[in-house]
Amino acid sequence: NLVFDADWDLEATDALKLRATLARRSGDIRVQADSLPSAFSTGVAANTVIDAGVKEARFTVTADGDNLHAALRWDSERAGDAQAEFSTRILRGSDGWGWAADAPLSGSIRARLPQVGVWSVLAPPGWRMRGTLDGDLALAGTRLAPQWSGTLQANGLALRSVVDGIEFGNGRLRASMQGQRLDISEFSLQGAGGAAAGGELNAKGFALWLPDPSGAAPGLTRVRLELDATARALRVSARADRRLVVSGTAQGQLNNARLDIRGALKADQALFILPDETAPSLGDDVVVKGAGPAGAVIKPASSGATGRRVLTELSVALDLGPDFRVQGRGINTRLAGTLQLRGAAGSNEAPRLSGEVRTVRGNYKAYGQQLEIEQGVLRFTGAYDNPALDILAIRPNLTQRVGVQISGTALAPRVRLYSEPELPQAEKLAWLVLGRSAANGGAEAAVLQQAALALLGRSGQGLSGGLAGALGLDELSFAGAASNTSGRTSAATVTLGKRLSKDFYVAYERSLAGTLGTFSIFYDLSQRFTLRARTGEQSAIDLIFTLSYD
Repeated sequence: NLVFDADWDLEATDALKLRATLARRSGDIRVQADSLPSAFSTGVAANTVIDAGVKEARFTVTADGDNLHAALRWDSERAGDAQAEFSTRILRGSDGWGWAADAPLSGSIRARLPQVGVWSVLAPPGWRMRGTLDGDLALAGTRLAPQWSGTLQANGLALRSVVDGIEFGNGRLRASMQGQRLDISEFSLQGAGGAAAGGELNAKGFALWLPDPSGAAPGLTRVRLELDATARALRVSARADRRLVVSGTAQGQLNNARLDIRGALKADQALFILPDETAPSLGDDVVVKGAGPAGAVIKPASSGATGRRVLTELSVALDLGPDFRVQGRGINTRLAGTLQLRGAAGSNEAPRLSGEVRTVRGNYKAYGQQLEIEQGVLRFTGAYDNPALDILAIRPNLTQRVGVQISGTALAPRVRLYSEPELPQAEKLAWLVLGRSAANGGAEAAVLQQAALALLGRSGQGLSGGLAGALGLDELSFAGAASNTSGRTSAATVTLGKRLSKDFYVAYERSLAGTLGTFSIFYDLSQRFTLRARTGEQSAIDLIFTLSYD
């Protein structure tokens, strides 16, 4: 609600004489107090809107002949203070007053800006920025070749996006200007939790504005930029379902409208939890009509732009490191390997990935069973979202080797049942779901029941898989009554199982017709020897030797 007074006096004859002033008379502006020290001192909470406390806001322009002078004064209690002065020379020609290319320049800028939320207008939607800025610059030279000198300092820099889980703080900037060159001697940011827990990012470099005597060169071709950045255990994302800590180096160079980015990054620690369901999206054949004129169709904005655009050359090595974990959609594993991210300058295609990623141990939930991933390889040869798959997951603690094999690509996977030695499909499914052959009496019905539940249940886990997961179990299965070779009939049973480690598995089996259950412990001594201890309705200690043959 600022109110300004204005007055001017203009005389334009052979010599120009001008005096104009725009000055605040009353009123104030509202700013967001984001970790503002003065806000705390006055009892005002952060992230609230307060008065800036404007004391002075004045802009003055004077001209006497060919000399032009402008001055700005800003002073406030909570929105900082700034003073700027500018002088140059204008000449009168046959076409009127003009500003020559060799017109001399002189001026100065002094600014002290506190931590206020207005920095956030420079950030993308949903992001917040804050920090203090101190600047002291002097201007000389000519209109075509301005010469700057002075320093820029920023403290308490912070960047945050709650939705993306990104939070950087305690940032510092130390820069100096000389001529048309800006030297960045120090730029640092700390991850969430400070330098000890969140790591640190440091960068140095310079930016240069090249002179153009002809005045015909595009603006981007006159900008040269070099920046070297180093990350040390930097916590890039701290979301509960997306955690990433990286270290490494990166270099960026902008020269003649060509941006070259190179680097080598390593993930010190990462956890990505994949959602069971993705957000719905519109199909390619859907057209959305706007609320404007009848028949108006909303179309994507044209990618074409006037002027020269920046051509980007990208070459970054990505090392997944020692603790890169992925969970969700039935999989829980660690990934290892190295990838190369490349993008060609002038290409309209997305950057391409090349390299190989492998799984290290891990489990895969399928058909209500917790399978061990014995072999898992993802080969990237282009598109980042469509690697070639070579995955084999085996159900543990069975005399028969069965599991699931996945091949093809991520966008077109091929899943098939696997066994060694080769078995009929129905037999593979019986071993995979029940842990036994389908030759016993009513086992076929149980196999069909479990397979139907797995196929119809959400995320392919089926009802028993979802219930077992809710109870914290790896196995919850039901076996119907069956007859053995001697003619005796065994009652239906329910089995609960839990894997405590890679080689240690416990199970409890209860007959629906009996009064006692059987508690079993399985321990894998080696690939061929398994120790089994059972107690309850049946008690025994067994040493099982497995020999596979065709």
